[in-house]
Amino acid sequence: MDKWILHFSLLLVLLGFVFFGSKKGEVTALLRVVEKSIEKEPDKTLILLDSIQQVEELSEQQQALWCLLYTSVLDRKQIKHTSDSLIQIAVSYYEKNDLPERKMQAYYYYGIVLQDLNDAIQAQDYYLRAYKLGIELERYVFLGRICANLGTLYTYQELYSQASYFQQKAVSYFEKNRDMVRLSLVFRDMARIHLNEHRLDSAVANYTKALKYTSDVHKFCMFNELAGTYGRMGDYEKGVSCAHMAYNRAETVEDSCLVSLALGSLYLRMGKKDSAYHYLSFCRQSTDPYTLKDLYLYLAQFEKSRHNWPTYAFYQEQYNVFRDSIDNLTKMETLARLQRLYDYREIEKKKEYYRQESDRKTGKLYKLSLGGVGCLLFVVCIIFYLWKERKKKEEQLNQSLRRKEQQYLNSQQYLEERNAVVTQLEQQYEAVMAQLSEQSSRFTTSVQEKINSSHPFFTSELYRGVYAEWKKLDEVQWAEVIKMIDHILYKDFTGKIRMLYPRISELDLNVCYLVKLEIPVGRIAVLLSVNSQAISNKRKRLYEKLTQEKGSAQDFDKFIKTF
Repeated sequence: MDKWILHFSLLLVLLGFVFFGSKKGEVTALLRVVEKSIEKEPDKTLILLDSIQQVEELSEQQQALWCLLYTSVLDRKQIKHTSDSLIQIAVSYYEKNDLPERKMQAYYYYGIVLQDLNDAIQAQDYYLRAYKLGIELERYVFLGRICANLGTLYTYQELYSQASYFQQKAVSYFEKNRDMVRLSLVFRDMARIHLNEHRLDSAVANYTKALKYTSDVHKFCMFNELAGTYGRMGDYEKGVSCAHMAYNRAETVEDSCLVSLALGSLYLRMGKKDSAYHYLSFCRQSTDPYTLKDLYLYLAQFEKSRHNWPTYAFYQEQYNVFRDSIDNLTKMETLARLQRLYDYREIEKKKEYYRQESDRKTGKLYKLSLGGVGCLLFVVCIIFYLWKERKKKEEQLNQSLRRKEQQYLNSQQYLEERNAVVTQLEQQYEAVMAQLSEQSSRFTTSVQEKINSSHPFFTSELYRGVYAEWKKLDEVQWAEVIKMIDHILYKDFTGKIRMLYPRISELDLNVCYLVKLEIPVGRIAVLLSVNSQAISNKRKRLYEKLTQEKGSAQDFDKFIKTF
């Protein structure tokens, strides 16, 4: 019944959205329905989200929620993320508005996206942020998922004690929520951790627990891994039994090859050479390099036991080829992981440097502002003193008038002189205030110019070369310019441009970069090896592509500088 109600609600919202447009209230209602139906109907929710046209025209709150839900749906459908531009919008909005629940979800999905992008260090950082918020909010559903993903990341980094700790936490959270599917996966991951630590009894215990919660469709992997574990323990009979259970559940040729490899190795150790050769021969159909590597190792051992030395040498050579290939691949992955760790630390160092620079400049600005406020207070005190003096003199004048009413006519000239003094004081006061206002404006402009010109990039050789010296930029120089723009000066400038115009060419992007850096049109023409008229036409065309409006080259310059 609930499923039919959900289908009917989705249909009504989609029809209303199609026929009546995307008004603010209707978009909000649509996003609420999407959020409720993600877990049960990911395909339909993805259709609903795609039905929203011109997401950039939504309110900031709606756009952030759309990005968060879209990332969530892709994760639910197990579609690998290839960019973090969407989830960054959600993270930025929820950090700015301090919404703990949404911020926790945004951090969690940002961790998933970074994990898909193979950035394990930053993914771990955002998972830990989400975990901290989840503890405060007591959101056990998300806490279980966060801990399971953290365990996977720590296992990837071979930090098995931390991985085991978070997997244990995940077990407790999934048991509270009765999430049996994820519970089976956590027990399987814990078993793999124990295998890496050579704690085979613990691995068998966790595989056994995982099988209790795993549906029959997904037991193939569990039985196959358990067979390998029994083989490492020397309990070949149990290993063969588990391998046959896995063999009966194999759905593809590759699955059958994987189980046959396990059976062949077990029978080989048990001395049953005919059975071993039967299953190992079947593995020749595999295309997986890891399976083929182990296959040639076992075949070499088999031929060695038969003293068939030429065939043994052939299989041993094949094994060495696959082993070296896999070792090189593993070495490259390790180097890439270390490089990402190094890059992450370098980024953190730069962030800390710029944070300190910002604090120093802010402190200097505070001091200047305090000095300005002090001067202003001094001027105000002087004006107040003059005002009090004026009031005092006016009171004395009134007293004199009361005492000398009879001499009023004779004192007319004296009063005119006093009024003239008052008028002069007022004129002086207005002149002083105007001077102070002008000085304050000059002070603010001077401070802003110092701040804008203080970034080291604008005095670097790279900027001077682009601005005046070089006739053309090579690939390395372009890469440095793009990196400086995207990561230091204007965060993710390229990604935001591509969101507006996904099919933008590299040449058009280069024009956007140079205009953003305020490079003159003549220099842009020289750097890109075209004439100035072509650059002007290109700027006009780019403005129409990015804004969907007609405009001039000058409109494009204003748009890019304020983008």
